[in-house]
Amino acid sequence: MKQIFLKNKFFYFFYKIKKIFITKKKYHLAEFGEDIFVRRFFQNQNQGFYVDVGCYHPIKSSLTYYLYRKNWKGLNIDLSAVSIDLFKFSRPKDYNIQAAITDFDGKTFYYENSPINQQNSLDEKDGNKIEVDAYKLNTLLEKNKIDSFDYLNIDVEGNEYKVISSIDFEKYNPKLISIEFNNYEIEELINSEIHKCMKKNNYKLISKFGVTCFYVSDKDVNLVHKIMSL
Repeated sequence: MKQIFLKNKFFYFFYKIKKIFITKKKYHLAEFGEDIFVRRFFQNQNQGFYVDVGCYHPIKSSLTYYLYRKNWKGLNIDLSAVSIDLFKFSRPKDYNIQAAITDFDGKTFYYENSPINQQNSLDEKDGNKIEVDAYKLNTLLEKNKIDSFDYLNIDVEGNEYKVISSIDFEKYNPKLISIEFNNYEIEELINSEIHKCMKKNNYKLISKFGVTCFYVSDKDVNLVHKIMSL
């Protein structure tokens, strides 16, 4: 069984490598065009640092690919070893780490439906149960000597609050934070623990693209006004 899984994993890695090079060129990469907002927000910043939690793919659906092309660097984190291998191949200048970001440091398990699907989750479900290192985001940032960053993207299939609650906002204050809210209506979003946490830490909800919400720190709200005036 292990040999079959490894064989499938090997096949899938090269399948995804092929997908990197045959991805169709289009104006936006993300499903709802969220990357357009990121691109415009940072259009005048040629260098910076991003943190992508639940990075999945270095190009397809990526909100950080444009920034990497602009000579930014970043920290890409995902549960999947296959995804991280893809990032190591296509983004060698970045930190690329297989790990779970949650509200404790140690070990945990994630559940993988199949190497092709890549809909991995910390929530118990059918599929391969795989052990992985677990970190608070603060811990992993400090471990890699990252003192500050400009953009944070979070897409972790329902565990977003655990990621947000593991950040020391007094030390880290990114200009822009995007968070995927699956199955949240606007009213539910406003009443959610995530929104309350963001508001408590001086972030404003300024836009929503599909299931992705964008928060901007109070001190950087003027950047949004400049974008809207273009």
